[in-house]
Amino acid sequence: MNRSGLFLAAIFAATILPACEQGGGASAPQAEAPMATAPSETLGFVISGWREAIPDDVTGGCPDGLNITEFEHLGIDEKAFRARAKELGGYAKAEAEMLPADACKARKAVPDPGFRTFDGPAIVAGLDLDGENTNTNAGTAACPHADFTGPDGATGIDNQYWRAYGCVAAHQPGGLADRMYASGNFIREGIPMLVEITGVDDRRNDDEIEIRILSSADTVSLDANNKVIPQLSMRAHEEARYRNTPTRARIVDGIITSEPTDLYLRFKQQVIDNEFYYKDARIRAELLDDGSLRGVIGFYWDTDNLHDVMNNHMIGENFHSGRIAASTRGYMCAGMDYALDRMADGHPDPETGKCTSLSGANLFEAIPAFVIMPEA
Repeated sequence: MNRSGLFLAAIFAATILPACEQGGGASAPQAEAPMATAPSETLGFVISGWREAIPDDVTGGCPDGLNITEFEHLGIDEKAFRARAKELGGYAKAEAEMLPADACKARKAVPDPGFRTFDGPAIVAGLDLDGENTNTNAGTAACPHADFTGPDGATGIDNQYWRAYGCVAAHQPGGLADRMYASGNFIREGIPMLVEITGVDDRRNDDEIEIRILSSADTVSLDANNKVIPQLSMRAHEEARYRNTPTRARIVDGIITSEPTDLYLRFKQQVIDNEFYYKDARIRAELLDDGSLRGVIGFYWDTDNLHDVMNNHMIGENFHSGRIAASTRGYMCAGMDYALDRMADGHPDPETGKCTSLSGANLFEAIPAFVIMPEA
């Protein structure tokens, strides 16, 4: 056979023999390979900004003025009190001599001295937690209350926390609370909070994802401008209580909304070392083009926990500092305690019907980070 014959025979063998090996003279159709599916994303964040939802305009909300301190209520000059404490060798001795029982650590220790609450309308950030617009104290809510209007015009915003503290000097716009959160000390010196979003198939629209807020075991690192550095590796808190259970959520046009869930979050700021206990907390936040997250968390704050966070803390092992903290903020613990009972609007006690939580809201910002769970 010449070279041309050999070449044609080789082509024949290459095309026909494989078909024969498959059991037929004709070539069997090849099954199409399944299309590869992109894996779902897990997005991690560290919260870089956190503050109370304090309105810009509070005109007319405190017709009787702001709350007063215990010293003002009793007619005691605070400078004279401090001088006497120095003479006696400590605040505790001066308190025992000059002040009544301490309602900051023993609730209902004294009669209600009165408390001024924010009773007018205002534009306040938050969420409609109960699904009702009770701006006229109407509706079927277990504990009726007057709602607010949100910055975007949404009605039915539940934020009884602001009504309770809206006439306290420290919680006025530009007051101590605003300055504290603006300083960033809560983020830099406290116990950071993380956000983890799992099951993300599409960052713009996804019907089923999971989200959770959890405390961290680490501290944040800062850049030269005192800002939290993105892409940090942050360990979740070693206590499972502060890692919280993920809750279902969805993304619509880049806006995340979550279903309610209970949250325990570690909190440390100056002398306060406690935890937040938020019931039925939910998130509404936007995924921004730069990869960050910005939004609001609405919740019902357990009133017992709220009282403890605000008033029941120690300096060292022996000095209870709640009284001084309340005076610095501009209110009396006793008045605030009774006000919380009157203004609570969530989670009624099944036996007494008394509401045991206070609706509220915090604004937050978060930047990308790697959330590391203990099992990893």
